[in-house]
Amino acid sequence: MTHSDDTGPSSKRGPGASALTHERALQLVQQRFPRIQGASLQLLDKQEAFRDLCDEYAACTEALERLADAEGDEALRKEYSALRLRVEGELLRYVAENGDVRH
Repeated sequence: MTHSDDTGPSSKRGPGASALTHERALQLVQQRFPRIQGASLQLLDKQEAFRDLCDEYAACTEALERLADAEGDEALRKEYSALRLRVEGELLRYVAENGDVRH
């Protein structure tokens, strides 16, 4: 994924499609990890790296949803599953290091 230099709230609110993509990605992350909801909202607004991780998680999740309906290519499904698992780990690590998560 491409990374740009802006890290403030305005980058989230940029072009409508971009903001919608980030919001959809955050929604998927929060469904998977409801305990980090507060931290993830703050990080999404302030940290481009976190937005990128959320976008990557959403891309993997959506690809897996499409592949689940398609016949064949079990190897590709396994590859996306493994990639999503790595991104999940990165998301949780990022929140642990940068967010104020209450358990």
